[in-house]
Amino acid sequence: MLNENNLYLLTNEKQRLYLTGFFATDGYVVVSEGKKYLFVDPRYFYAADKALKNSDVTVVKGFKNETFEFLKSTGKKDLYIDYTKTSIAEAEEYGELGFSLKDCSQDMVASMKFKSDEELKKIKKACAIAEASLRCIKPLIKEGVSELELAAALEAEFKKHGASNPSFDTIVAFGKNAAVPHHETGKTKLKNNECVLIDFGCLYKGYCSDMTRTFFYGKPDKEFKKAYEAVLAAHLAAEKGIYAGIECVAADKIARDILEERGYGKYFTHSLGHGIGVNIHEPPAVSPKGKGTLENGMVFSIEPGVYIDGKFGIRIENTVTLKDGKVVPFMTTTRKLEIL
Repeated sequence: MLNENNLYLLTNEKQRLYLTGFFATDGYVVVSEGKKYLFVDPRYFYAADKALKNSDVTVVKGFKNETFEFLKSTGKKDLYIDYTKTSIAEAEEYGELGFSLKDCSQDMVASMKFKSDEELKKIKKACAIAEASLRCIKPLIKEGVSELELAAALEAEFKKHGASNPSFDTIVAFGKNAAVPHHETGKTKLKNNECVLIDFGCLYKGYCSDMTRTFFYGKPDKEFKKAYEAVLAAHLAAEKGIYAGIECVAADKIARDILEERGYGKYFTHSLGHGIGVNIHEPPAVSPKGKGTLENGMVFSIEPGVYIDGKFGIRIENTVTLKDGKVVPFMTTTRKLEIL
């Protein structure tokens, strides 16, 4: 968390968005004495001033020179910057102002893990748009459609429903392509009796959603249905078993143990989940090597999967939060196997 006695300078666009609620490709955020100041050039000033009129952010028309003059006027000796988001040239420039530079990267990570009510509303809306968009394109899942065509249709629906952009490149994978967890959506056309894995999300006012559903087009065989039931069981067990205060490693283990018991342990090749906010991937990491605990107000994914090379892949993913100690999913779309 940020210390109100410290002087901070943040220049990363995602951090600016997080701290102010306003997106601009350029700008500076200064936090001094617990107060936030957004310095933007004339291109963004009027939009920022209007958007943040009733907020706790003071919008200042000005850029580098004005920001630096303000920093010097505070009389502080130490300037906290995020070393992971600052170039050497920028750091040298800040040092020339006479400040002793301190790293606030871990402070920012800790602060961004916990979502405010306003942030949760934006994420909930992003999830609702993703779900509505999926419903709209399901009739297009027919023999002969390509992965790229389906992805393009889905991303077009995002904007129709009020999202600004996808939160990441949509993954559409047919048949054996789905056995690659991060398959690159391509020209492959859907054939009868193949699985359809769609991993997607959108941005609403700068906040991300993330969701995956796996359908089957045609008639699934026993092997596919058995694997699907295992992934679903792992997903539901994690949703039920995760609580506020649980270690990230232990949360991951809930789903991993279910898949191991059912003979699919070696086919679950990634972590159970990741934090979601202004970034599609951010702490906490819900993985075998994840650090820390999951707490109320955090937002993360639950996404167990099974990937059998040359055959199929299955992933079921929801964006969730923790409230009153329990998991609350943002998605309501069924997780049962849908045969199209």
